[in-house]
Amino acid sequence: MSAGVVVAAGAGDAVAGSPFVDAPGGAVSAADRAFDVAEYDVTMSYHPDSATLEGVTTISATADEALGRVALDLSGLTVRSVTVDSRVASFTQTDSADLVVVPATSIEAGDRFQVRVEYDGTPGAGWLPTVSGGATAFMGRSSAWFPAVEEAFDKASFRLTATVPTGWSVVSVGREGPVREGPDTTTFHWSEPAVDPAHLAVTVDRLTIDRTELADGTPVVTAYAPGLEAATRPLAARLPEILDFLAELFGPYPFDAAGNVFVHVNDDGPATAPQTRPVYLGAGNERFMNLEAVVHEQAHQWYGVSTAHRTSADLCLSECLAVYTTWLWDEAKDGADLDARHRDHIEANRDDDAFWAPLYRPGVGAGMNVYQKGPSAVHALRRQIGDEAFFAVLRRWPREHRGDHVEWPRFEAFVEEVAGRDLTAFFDDWFRGSTVPSEEHLGRGVAFR
Repeated sequence: MSAGVVVAAGAGDAVAGSPFVDAPGGAVSAADRAFDVAEYDVTMSYHPDSATLEGVTTISATADEALGRVALDLSGLTVRSVTVDSRVASFTQTDSADLVVVPATSIEAGDRFQVRVEYDGTPGAGWLPTVSGGATAFMGRSSAWFPAVEEAFDKASFRLTATVPTGWSVVSVGREGPVREGPDTTTFHWSEPAVDPAHLAVTVDRLTIDRTELADGTPVVTAYAPGLEAATRPLAARLPEILDFLAELFGPYPFDAAGNVFVHVNDDGPATAPQTRPVYLGAGNERFMNLEAVVHEQAHQWYGVSTAHRTSADLCLSECLAVYTTWLWDEAKDGADLDARHRDHIEANRDDDAFWAPLYRPGVGAGMNVYQKGPSAVHALRRQIGDEAFFAVLRRWPREHRGDHVEWPRFEAFVEEVAGRDLTAFFDDWFRGSTVPSEEHLGRGVAFR
């Protein structure tokens, strides 16, 4: 998520500027998620005139232990029926977005099973109306539009079949399938082989859609809501250049599809990074909709999606690295002096207590200063261990932790391993400390007053 923007009203309890929204709380605990989801197969019809949705989701999973109930998350929508392995199941819904399904017979450990949920109504918190009359699902709020497991860090295959009135379009994550035209409707198909529900999104609007390819044949789908194409098409055109740059830093692009989605929820709508296809919720605001935002969100495909932070306390693993990537872009493309930027950044904020708040505190969500202090902390790390070790870290981390949800201390240990020395004092100074770091840790070779 790009720095300097706040979450649009209606996005629930999202932390301003955070890339991933913690799943809604409720009576169902993580201990109830004793199953592994293999696939979400979602079919939905959306009616923009009434802002209502009808859907059927089939969840295929394997039980890790014997199950007397299956706990899912679903917000706003009303469940009409549930079956487990084609047998009618009882269920309860709560105001806290919990859907608890009780199968006719218990599911034994190791059993593969399918839960089919039919529902309709107005999507829940995180389903955001656009100014052009459509809607977009805020990343991390999958339960606003289909029943999901949002707390288990559980990647699964995802398939979406979405029908809208003629003249409307649907864009989601992954690869696009056939588009089917009916007499009064159009049906879109999207699929992604392994994705966490926290990294899903869908957009419905009167979209202009461009379909192109990267040099290696990776399909690129770029979508523009009405009135945004002229301003954002030049940014979208630079996607191949941006992904080439990021691949040089971080290794090959980690997915089989790419693109961008430009919509407008409101002027403060944040840029977000669903898997394969970032969504810019305030694309009509020229202050935030710029090249830096595109570089930042695409960097999250490596740092934040392919390799994800585990909790909001570990947010620096996504945001500190993504913001610093925009510094590296400026250095490579425009010759920016990052030592000077780092020095000036520190001098301008020496007396700002909020700036120096810890970037990592176990059990405490990281604050907005991941966008301000974060990139300087990463630059100081670069100066501390040298370019050879630093760029080795940038490339090896997403490759060696692909598919993982990782805590910040593991990153510290990884850096120490690559650098070949103990960096405890440095990390304590910059990431756990709340004051200006010691002179030896501010940035080797950078002249401070």
